[in-house]
Formats: sequence, structure tokens, C-alpha cells
Amino acid sequence: MKRKFDFGEAIGMIVAKWWYSAIIKGHHMYASTYDFPVRIKFVENYWIKSKREFNLSEYIRCAKELEEEGVKAIVGSCGLTGGMQGELANAVDIPVFSSNLLVVPLVLRVIGKDKKVGILTESSEYLLKDNCKVLRGCGIDAESPRIVIRGMEESEYYDVWLMQFGGGELERGDLEEWEVRKLEIGEFNVQKVEQAIVSVAEKMVSENPDIGAIVLECTEMPLYAEAIRKATGLPVFDSVSLVKYVYAATVSVF
Repeated sequence: MKRKFDFGEAIGMIVAKWWYSAIIKGHHMYASTYDFPVRIKFVENYWIKSKREFNLSEYIRCAKELEEEGVKAIVGSCGLTGGMQGELANAVDIPVFSSNLLVVPLVLRVIGKDKKVGILTESSEYLLKDNCKVLRGCGIDAESPRIVIRGMEESEYYDVWLMQFGGGELERGDLEEWEVRKLEIGEFNVQKVEQAIVSVAEKMVSENPDIGAIVLECTEMPLYAEAIRKATGLPVFDSVSLVKYVYAATVSVF
């Protein structure tokens, strides 16, 4: 019966229940960023503090609910959830796109074999933990010499980057130190954050002039994708573009 239901929301998005100031039009999780309906499903307990990992069982529950509610494809709201890609895809009968990092193998194929893909991420530490579980979950060879990873947490602009989380709040649960730090950072200024991430992207490209394209892991980054394109002159693949691609692939638009 579930295949017969269709409420006009083709895309289901699993979103951690955490509010912060950068969620504005153009943001991955802001519904009117898209010119089609998006069904948002909030994950109440998205993080397991004792394990320092996402709560897989809750994400699976949300994915199944979205499928029952009639969406045609599911997208995530954090690129770092790519480590759950296999489990989420196997839990439902509709396509799941947990992370924009899924496009990296494609991008590697469309640029020259001597070119590299630069990955900008919120946290290179998490991207590489557990034997690079997130990268492997998205079909990426972490040992490939054609991959360059730069995390905002490594940069001198990290505190500026965190401004976009200022004023946010979590619905429940004890906060980890990194969450508290995010919430205590000063008022969000989109221009300052844009300058920060563009500076990191420019440095990555200057240190690796053979980079042929950039993939933005983090769903906070689409707000700054156009500025990165202009600054580097390179194709930039972001999660908002992925959602639009998924929609076009699953819905007849003609």
C-alpha cells in the first residue's frame, strides 16, 4: 500500500533536531531553498554521546517513516552521516543519498586522471575516524592520491566558521564540548563566514594546483558555494545541488 501514497513531497530529508542561525534561504535544510516540496523528518536523538557517533537506529526509523509517508527518495542533512549509507539504503526500498560525498567517485571520473578532487569538510577528524568509515561508506578510497581533504576545524578561521551555529539550541540531552562551543560563538555574519571558507578553499587549491573540482561535504556550505566557484574558478559540488539532482531523477518534471 505504501507505494500508492503520494502527497506531492518527492524528497524526504532526515534532519537532526538542532536549531541555529545559519538556517536561512539557500541553506540545505531550509525548505524554500527548493522550488519543490521537501518533507522534513526530525531526528530527536541523533547523536550517541558515549560512542561519539550518529544514532543509526533512529536514522533508520526516520527513513522507514519517510518511505511510508510516500517520498520517492531520501536525503540526509549532514555529510558525515555518509558512514551509515549502506545501512540506510538497505533499510528501505527507495534511494537514499545520505551525503554529498557520494558524488566524489563520479567527480573523479569526469575530471582528468591527473586531476584531484578537493573535499572541504566541517571535520576532517570525523571524516577519517574508524578507518575512514564515512569515506568508505560513500565509495571513496581514502588512500587515493587524488583526494585532498581540508577541514574547517584545522583552519585559522574555525571560530569564524562556528559563528553560523551561534544562538542555536538542542531539543534535549547533554551537550558535548564541541556542541557547547558552537552555541557560545558570537552572532552569525554570513559575509564573514563566507570569507573564511573561501580563504580555506583558496589555500587548498594554491597548495594543490592540480585540483580539478571541489566537493563540499558539509550541508552548511551550499550558502557559500557560488563564492567558492568564483574565487577558485573550479566546479563546486554541494548538497543543495545534489537534492535538486535527486528530485529531477525521481520526478517527471515535464
